[in-house]
Amino acid sequence: MIKKLLELRKKMKLKKPSFVRQDANKHIKLGTAWRARKGRHNKYRVRKKGSNPSPSYGSPAIVRGLHASGRKEVMIYKVSDIDSVDKDTEAARISASVGLKKRIDIIKHAEKQKVRVLNPGVHTLKAISDASRKKSVKAAAKKQDVTKEDVPVDKKAGAKKAKTEDKSKTKK
Repeated sequence: MIKKLLELRKKMKLKKPSFVRQDANKHIKLGTAWRARKGRHNKYRVRKKGSNPSPSYGSPAIVRGLHASGRKEVMIYKVSDIDSVDKDTEAARISASVGLKKRIDIIKHAEKQKVRVLNPGVHTLKAISDASRKKSVKAAAKKQDVTKEDVPVDKKAGAKKAKTEDKSKTKK
């Protein structure tokens, strides 16, 4: 039922006109945010011109205020806020004032709790993937160090001499 109402809301939004403040195109300082007309002879107020907001343009009451996924949005400011989110009916939205380090911690904790995060951010996801890549490179380097210790010292020295000889030949 909620999915049908969400689809209906989407269709209704496509038909809804954008309600712009009167004379917003003439005076930049007014802005485009809607303000009701109060003038005595105003044609828009009397509804002889244009379109005014009315209850008929509203979305269904059941899905009003929900995210497009059908979940209620919950603001997250710290890692412990994730524990209070219901993963079936709610989705987490990380506050804009949260920094990158805490944002990464929140996203990792949300993945463990299987909570959906609506705004993980491109930079945050990139930072998480870079961190995991660095860990894998360090692990590979440790494995290589272990294998180098198994090789006798004389073979290493012989390989280095051969490389320097090859470089000297190519320079001439």
